[in-house]
This record gives sequence, C-alpha cells and structure tokens, in this order.
Amino acid sequence: MTSGTIVITTVDSLEDVLGLDFSTACSELAEARLQQTCKDTPGNRAAVTEARGRIDALLDMYAAAGYLRC
Repeated sequence: MTSGTIVITTVDSLEDVLGLDFSTACSELAEARLQQTCKDTPGNRAAVTEARGRIDALLDMYAAAGYLRC
C-alpha cells in the first residue's frame, strides 16, 4: 500500500462499498505478494495471510448481503 495516498470516493450502496473495499484488498494482496517474492520473511508471509483473510471476509459479506448471482 502506498503511504500518503488519499482516496475520496462517493458510494451509493453497500455493494459499491464492498466492491471498492475488494479492489483495495486485491491491490494490497498484490503488494504483499510482491514483497514476499522479494524477501520471504515471517512479516511478509503474515501480510499475505492478512490480505487473503480480508478478501475472504469481504467475499463472505458480499454473499451474506445477497449480491452473489449463480
């Protein structure tokens, strides 16, 4: 995650909020994986695990809100 970045958004629904959070979480996972690839440390592994957990939680919230369509 880039420090010092400010993002201002306007959202109209829970689906929009979850979508924005999901996009942010995916970016954070990509950054964490890059850091782990550069240097495989316990801290970098933990960052990847944390990012994956956040994505999992967001997907659970999305499903619980009834937004998944099969």
